[in-house]
Amino acid sequence: MRRLEITEEWIKRGSQATPVLYLDLDDTVRKGKATLGRFVNKAADVEVFPEVPEILAAYKRAGWRIVAISNQGGVALGLLSMEDCAAAMMETQRQCRGAFDKMLFCTHHPDAKDPEYAVCWCRKPRIGLILEACHALSAQFNEYYPPHLALLVGDRAEDQQCAENANVWFVDAAQWRGGRWKEFALTTGYTTIDAGKQA
Repeated sequence: MRRLEITEEWIKRGSQATPVLYLDLDDTVRKGKATLGRFVNKAADVEVFPEVPEILAAYKRAGWRIVAISNQGGVALGLLSMEDCAAAMMETQRQCRGAFDKMLFCTHHPDAKDPEYAVCWCRKPRIGLILEACHALSAQFNEYYPPHLALLVGDRAEDQQCAENANVWFVDAAQWRGGRWKEFALTTGYTTIDAGKQA
């Protein structure tokens, strides 16, 4: 009954189509193994790329929601504690000046010994984190997030595959930080592009 009441209220108030920037974290927003030579396993390891906070601020000014979607399989493999992983997320948010509306991460890994940690629907290239973000943000902000208004940025093949699976735009992280972010941060409203392909 409560769910029906929420749905009726949502419809009565109306809702707004809103663009979303989905960001991988390691070697996209913050330096990771490819740039540091080691994984980010604790808050002290976090070093956000210097240009990223201003880029995220530009997206916020343009009305975008910003969501982190990160594979953190080290938790399932026993290489990283949940507490340290969460602390690294909080430090990333701090260095990004609170730009993220939601930070989601998958703690599963197919090589985990425990089946509960080996099988999931959230590890990229699956789209579970994107669906979770849309559901949570919609309930919080009374918005909806059509895929043609979304962009996923990452540095790995599973990031691009996740974008294709979710039918949203994809841009390589280095290109995005290097200036391609402007192509999207200045874009609002509906477009006629074919989503799901690398931009």
